[in-house]
Amino acid sequence: MKRAWLAAAFAASLLFGSMSAAIAADDMSFDDSCLENARVTEERLLGSAGEAAQFAAYQVFTREIAATGVVTETFDAALADAGVPAAAMLEARQALATVIDLGHDMAAGDRFHVRYEQAFTAEGVPIGVGRVLWAELGTKAKGTVAIHRFRPSGGIERFWLANGEAATPPSMRLPLDVVSVSSGFGLRHDPLDKPSGTMVAMGPLPDQPPSSAAANASAPAPAPAPAPPRQEPVQAKPASRNVVRGGVIAGQFAFGQTTPHAMLDVGRFEREVAEARRAAAAPPVDVPPDTAAAVEQAHVVKPQPAPRARRLFMHDGADLVAWVGTPIYAACDGVVVGAAPNGGYGNWIRIDHPGKLSTVYGHLSEFAPGIEAGVSVSRGELIGFVGNTGRSTGAHLHFEILSSGKAVDPLAYPELKRAQLRGADLERFRKQVKRALADRDRETAVALSSSDF
Repeated sequence: MKRAWLAAAFAASLLFGSMSAAIAADDMSFDDSCLENARVTEERLLGSAGEAAQFAAYQVFTREIAATGVVTETFDAALADAGVPAAAMLEARQALATVIDLGHDMAAGDRFHVRYEQAFTAEGVPIGVGRVLWAELGTKAKGTVAIHRFRPSGGIERFWLANGEAATPPSMRLPLDVVSVSSGFGLRHDPLDKPSGTMVAMGPLPDQPPSSAAANASAPAPAPAPAPPRQEPVQAKPASRNVVRGGVIAGQFAFGQTTPHAMLDVGRFEREVAEARRAAAAPPVDVPPDTAAAVEQAHVVKPQPAPRARRLFMHDGADLVAWVGTPIYAACDGVVVGAAPNGGYGNWIRIDHPGKLSTVYGHLSEFAPGIEAGVSVSRGELIGFVGNTGRSTGAHLHFEILSSGKAVDPLAYPELKRAQLRGADLERFRKQVKRALADRDRETAVALSSSDF
C-alpha cells in the first residue's frame, strides 16, 4: 500500500510539475500533451482499468483440427476445399512428397485425411501457422500412405512412416537412379588378370603343384629280375604250308628240299620252331607286386603346366552397372576437388563433403558441363555420365565413399539409408499411431451419425 501511494504521489508531482511548466512557458496557455504523458506514466506504474480485458484478448489456446476429403482435380485444390490452412497444406505436401509422387500417383477419387493443430486467440482468431500432426493418403496406385510427427528420445521431431521408417530422405543418395551391383566392396581377383603396380597382393598365393620330374624321382625304381622260362603251347602245324599225312611230310620243306619218302620226327621239328620264335621275341619283364603300382604311376603321369596364380586386391568401392551415357548425380552437397583422367579410374571425379567425408566416381565417359575442381555441387546435381574408361571390363560406375580418408562399404553406409525407429522409441511410436487412428475412426463415426439427422 505504501508503495502504491508513493507511486501515485510521484505521478501527481510529474503531472502538476509538467502542467506548471507548460502554463508558465506559454502565458497561461494549456498543453494537452502534458496530460497524455502523465497518463502514460501513471498506467506504466499502476496499470490500467482495461488491463484484464487486454490480457484476455491475448490469451492463446491450441486446437487439433481434422480435414478429410476426396481428390477431384489436384491434391492442393482438395486440401484447400477441405479448409486446410496454406502453411499446413504446404507442410503436408512436402512431407508426403518424400514417399509418394503426388503428381503421378494421385488420381481423382483418392481420399486423404490431414490432422493439424492451430493456435487461436480467446476471441477465436487464428494466429501463427498450422502444424501438421499426421496425414494419410488412400491411393489406387500406391495403396495407403501415412506420415506421423514424432520425436524419438534424444532426437529431433520429424515425420515417420507408419512402419517406423523416417519419411524424410537420407542425407546421401546413390549416384544412379537405378542401381545394379556387379561387384561389391572387399577382396576380389583382378578382372583384367593383370594386376597393376598400385594393386597390393592380398592373402596367400596358391601352392605350386609338384613337377613330373619330382614325381618320377620319388617313385622307386624297379629291381631287374631274371626272366623265368615260359611254356609255349605246342603248334599243331609246322611253319610251312605242307600237310602232314601219316607222319610223312609230302612236298617242299622250309629248307628247300623235297624228300617224298623221308620219315621225319614231327615232335622234334615243332620244338625247334618254338625255340626259334622265343629267341626272336622280346623277353618279358616281371615286376614284383610291391613295386608294380609305383612303376605304373611313373610311366602314366605326364608333365602338367603349373597354373598361374591370380593375385587378389582390395576393391575400395562398388561397381554399379549401367549403359554408357547414364547420368551420374552427386551423392551429397560438397565441393569438387578433382575431375580429370586418373590412371586406372579413367575419367574420375572426387567430391569432398562436410564431416571429413568424400565420394569418388570412376570410369566416366565424360563430365557434366561446368564440373571442375573448386565447383560446389548439391545433392542430386548432375556431375557426369557412365562410361568404360580406365581399367574397366565393361560399362559401369565405380563408386567409393571415404570417411576420414579411409574407404568404407558404400552399400552399407548408414547415411544412404532412411533412419529407423527401434526399441522403446518404436513402441511409443506405435502407440501414438494407434491413438491417432482411433481418434480418426471415432470422429468419422460421429460425423456419419450427425449426418443421419
